[in-house]
Amino acid sequence: MSIHFKQRALVAACVASFAASPALAQTEINVVGFGAGFAWADLFGATGAEKTQKLLDFEKEHDIVVNMEFADEDVARQKVLLDLVNGTGDYDLVMLGSDGAVQTFSAAGYLEALGPYLETAPDLFDPAKVYPPFLEANTVAGELYALPYYSFGAGAVYRKDLFDKYGISEFPKTTEEMATALQTLKDGFAADGITDVYPLTMRGAPGEEPSLDLNGFVYAYAGYPAWFEGGPTTPEEIKASKAQPIFTGDFKEGFSTFVNWSREYGPPGIAGHTWVDMMNLYAQGKAAILFPSAINAFAGIPSSEVPEVKEFSAFAPSPAGPSGKVVQSFWTFSVGVSAFSKNKQEAYEVLAFLTSEDVMRDFAEVIGWPYTTYPSIMHSPTLTDKWPTEMLDQIEASFYDADPHYFPYIPELTEFMDHIGTAASSAISGAQTIDEALDELQSWATERMDRAGYYK
Repeated sequence: MSIHFKQRALVAACVASFAASPALAQTEINVVGFGAGFAWADLFGATGAEKTQKLLDFEKEHDIVVNMEFADEDVARQKVLLDLVNGTGDYDLVMLGSDGAVQTFSAAGYLEALGPYLETAPDLFDPAKVYPPFLEANTVAGELYALPYYSFGAGAVYRKDLFDKYGISEFPKTTEEMATALQTLKDGFAADGITDVYPLTMRGAPGEEPSLDLNGFVYAYAGYPAWFEGGPTTPEEIKASKAQPIFTGDFKEGFSTFVNWSREYGPPGIAGHTWVDMMNLYAQGKAAILFPSAINAFAGIPSSEVPEVKEFSAFAPSPAGPSGKVVQSFWTFSVGVSAFSKNKQEAYEVLAFLTSEDVMRDFAEVIGWPYTTYPSIMHSPTLTDKWPTEMLDQIEASFYDADPHYFPYIPELTEFMDHIGTAASSAISGAQTIDEALDELQSWATERMDRAGYYK
């Protein structure tokens, strides 16, 4: 047998062996979140379980399989918590929020800092193209821990026809003017015998639900994040000055206004209302103003069956409190890389894709809200063909006017948000007076901070 024949036979055998062997396994990246049919409908379809060609093309190009697990919001949050606390790493990417999860989980070492990864997939995600406050909201102690998907700033949506009917010429620019307008609407509804429309819809359910907006009131009235003496917002600042909680101090005026407005001008049952109730009440034409998380009105307007809601809804910037600072409401629906992921680089590539300009443009097309994380989308026909330019400019200004850190970024933030919201709900319902609710909150906060070692 010639040497050439032997070589050809060896090559043929190798080729046959390679062809018979299984293909190299693709890296699987597991994601957990909520909002099937809403979040990433352009990638996972209306049911959350139908991969679109766009996603399949990404998987093929990057040799990655993306496994998305959707659940109800509370269930998804519990799955994230359990996976991170136990360090199992079942989920490579976890859905978070800039109102507690990012701060708490990053401090615990459960999230991967994203700084080292940002330059590894510039074709997918370029932070320079995103509104800076949305990245700032996900930054703790100088480190970026999550990327924003949908996000919003403060503002109000109101019924201009009702304002005109009762002689309110423009939306209030201050909280003092706002109180006057609310009373005018209440009196007008009463005089006309209207019993099923209310001046205001906000959220007051127990737990963390009201805290995002309530703390915005506190900020506007006090002029700073008034949780601790002197207004420190980081653990280092609190420890350095041994700043004690002040929930019965400068925190009180904003808290009281939120509670009193809910009681006086909100609908029955507001002490149990979530953002969904806000959305539905406005969409049903049962509220003249939705405030300060205006995005919840835009979620309801498209499905409203009330012609006046569709025709006369207008956006207005958030009013300023006595301090001159505007009432805040700022949040990002964020996604981070688990510190326990075994495939962090691939996980980041998927994250970069999920929050990319291209994917966010599709989200804006599907959902149609006048909100996006990218200026290029805000000023493109994707949104300018749907909404007035003046409105888009005002909403964009609310992003830049925001102080994402209008509450302290501490590891205990999730617990604090839960207790603050529950205190507000209790006071709104009348189960406690404002003073009783704040005294209890003050006592809990002092003990919690002491137990955490802030005052050693």
